[in-house]
Amino acid sequence: MSAELQTTSVLDRTDDFGAIYEQNYNLLVRTAIKHYHISELDAEALAHEVFLAYFLKAHEVINLRAWLVSAVCNAAKAFLRRRARYVALPEESVELPDPSLARVGEAWPDQLAGREAFECVTARCQIALRLRYLEGYSVPEVAAELNTSQKYAQKLISRCLQQARRRYRRRDGE
Repeated sequence: MSAELQTTSVLDRTDDFGAIYEQNYNLLVRTAIKHYHISELDAEALAHEVFLAYFLKAHEVINLRAWLVSAVCNAAKAFLRRRARYVALPEESVELPDPSLARVGEAWPDQLAGREAFECVTARCQIALRLRYLEGYSVPEVAAELNTSQKYAQKLISRCLQQARRRYRRRDGE
């Protein structure tokens, strides 16, 4: 017998729910639009969420209208908080790709070959070549860093380039 009472109360609640929905739907949608500046489509979705919550908690609600209005206000605030995290940037603030990086992919094979050749030379040659070609030092600056004469620094750089070329070719089997 208690099962019969439960099914009738659920059916009664469903009938009441339809009437409550019809009476309050427009109020909830207008509240979300007017007070929170939410689009009509989003306001309708929020109203449906509120009615679903009401349907699940109808037995706990004392003041129906106050509960529905506060529920739609809370749902609208939560919606705005979620949406604030995903707002698109204005078009003028979107960064354009750096044109200097447009052909980076084409240079990779050469860079990899250069690094492999660099590994084939002695430590002193690596320092001289790094200073001259990677860091852009002039020959007099390389000489100052290596504590040698300019003439020896130029000779060292040339000899290291030849050594790298020879060892890299030998390593590749050419």
